[in-house]
Amino acid sequence: MKAQALRLGFTTMAMALLAACAAQPSRQPAPASVAIAAPASPAPVAMPLPPAPPAPDMWTRLRADFVLDDCSNPRAQVWAQRLTRNPQQFAALLQETLPLMAWVQAAAERARVPGEFVLLPLLESSYNPAEPGRHGDPAGMWQIMPQTARTLGLTVDREYDGRLDPAASTQSVLAMLKEYGGELHDWRLVDMAFNAGEYKITGLLGDRDAENVNVSHLRVGSTTQNHLAKLMALACIVRDPQRFEVELPSAQDAAHLTLVQLPHAVELASAARAADLSLTQLRALNPGYRGARMPEDAPHHLLLPQDNAQRLSAVLDSQGAAALAFAQPRSASKHAALSEVATELASAGKHGVSRHRVAQGESLWSIARRYKIDPANLRAWNALASDNLRTGQSLLLSAPD
Repeated sequence: MKAQALRLGFTTMAMALLAACAAQPSRQPAPASVAIAAPASPAPVAMPLPPAPPAPDMWTRLRADFVLDDCSNPRAQVWAQRLTRNPQQFAALLQETLPLMAWVQAAAERARVPGEFVLLPLLESSYNPAEPGRHGDPAGMWQIMPQTARTLGLTVDREYDGRLDPAASTQSVLAMLKEYGGELHDWRLVDMAFNAGEYKITGLLGDRDAENVNVSHLRVGSTTQNHLAKLMALACIVRDPQRFEVELPSAQDAAHLTLVQLPHAVELASAARAADLSLTQLRALNPGYRGARMPEDAPHHLLLPQDNAQRLSAVLDSQGAAALAFAQPRSASKHAALSEVATELASAGKHGVSRHRVAQGESLWSIARRYKIDPANLRAWNALASDNLRTGQSLLLSAPD
């Protein structure tokens, strides 16, 4: 009985142990690790750049270069009112002179001369580059005296007057004004020196520095005082045109002028044709040249509207300066040249074939233009392999028989 009871106890304990083991949950294997990607950063958004500010126009740049307190001078205020008594007429004058004024302004900016002096030719001559002067009188848009012209190195003779050359006179005057500025240290005194003469002003200053001088009390004549007042008045009007009911013309509408440098003297009529500009217009912008041809000892340049300057430059690039030398050089006899042409024309009438003897400086293009012939025909009639010609060469001017 005891042994049976022990077996029953062991059996009960074994069953209890088995039941306990069955009741415990089984251990699950650890899940495999999964890599989680970081969230992608948003693509950069290109922000549009603000539009570039428009380039300042001529009047804005001119005002920025003013150095005088123009409108505080009582005498200048009086002159500003007088000059704008007819605002429309004053604006019309600005419109007429705008291309040349814009060219002078660009030159003044390069020379670092204050903007008020861009208005100086407006005061002197209404910006007329051909403003004549009698013997001993001032001339040109800057109204330069003959003695001053010699000091500035400007030639004045029967064939060329540098005072009437806008480019040459402007460059010389701006250099003089800048030199005055370095010596006098007051741009009001610079204007007085331009009007009355440098030695007059330095004599009045004596040993005193300009900084210690009351310029308004300087003992100059009324002409010089009014000259400065008028210049300041013009700047005052440009600075505040609405105050004087003046509408400044749009600088965008002005024909931009360009200075074309030439390698040597040329015939003005030939240059006008190459630039597609009338001779009258070319002379109006370049009145310093008094004859039909530029003198050899004068500056060789032309001030032209930009489009015409590009046409002239294109001819120079393709044909060379010889294309602008249609006529005989000045050293040749005028009567001999006319006789040669007459002989050629007579020959053409008799024989149906005319010839031309190439003069120094002539080109195939210039000869074709002279006789109104297609350059290609002229080349073919003379069996020319190129456009190169030699002085003295004889050319057929019509198809050979």
